[in-house]
Amino acid sequence: MLKRMLPWLAVAAAAAFMACGEEEPAPVAETADEAPEVVNALIEEVEVEMTEEEKMAYVMENCICPQCPSWVPEASEKGEGGYCATGMSECIVDEVGCICAECPVTAEMGLEWGYYCTRGSAAEMMEPAATEEPATE
Repeated sequence: MLKRMLPWLAVAAAAAFMACGEEEPAPVAETADEAPEVVNALIEEVEVEMTEEEKMAYVMENCICPQCPSWVPEASEKGEGGYCATGMSECIVDEVGCICAECPVTAEMGLEWGYYCTRGSAAEMMEPAATEEPATE
């Protein structure tokens, strides 16, 4: 996820330096090999981390879960959604179709999975046990 966000963080950091009238220009990579070092230097100088509350607000504002084929009316009644952040639904049990790949949250946060409503949050999907293949005998 961080690798996908690094170029955008570098652009944001450079824009922030330019907007602040910084006398010393932001570092620029001369070669592709220098790029990670420059990006890391910019990240250290500019704090762009969202709080947990800001992340959840972003997820809920941009959530498209109610448009999904797997969505059920009971989920609306319980105020559910944003399963990539909140985890499995108490209401959705059948995987009828998944639009997670089309969700702006998936793109912005660099998520790789789907069916969060029935399989768990992105954090749960990242856990090693969730990605390991079951043992066969």
